[in-house]
Amino acid sequence: MEPLLNFFLIDDSAFDLFIYEKLLIKSGITNSVKTFNSARDALKHLIAQAESLPDTIILLDLQMPDMNGFEFIDEFDQLPETLRQKIRIFMLSSTIDTRDIEKAKASQHIIDLLPKPLEIPFLKKKLAI
Repeated sequence: MEPLLNFFLIDDSAFDLFIYEKLLIKSGITNSVKTFNSARDALKHLIAQAESLPDTIILLDLQMPDMNGFEFIDEFDQLPETLRQKIRIFMLSSTIDTRDIEKAKASQHIIDLLPKPLEIPFLKKKLAI
């Protein structure tokens, strides 16, 4: 049996956080989901937990007030390499803006841009599980 994955959900929508957390747990791929409605709070948590953070998958919303997904990525890029290596980031968005899509594809830290609403079978395929 595959080990369960550790997830961070970063989205300003309380509804999306609630639904995605329930879907991830019900899917059986995780029993550990930390939710953040602020990208800044998620960064602070990553830094605070740097030494003890297990390998983690971040599902990051693109469009958020205060700090959007790309701004999060810019800050993430400044974190120590030892911490960044523990993290895989998937950006979530319903954008059709080709500039956003290309920017996400060009980022070394974003594995893929996933469409909203999140579909667990699609995520499993991207995670190869």
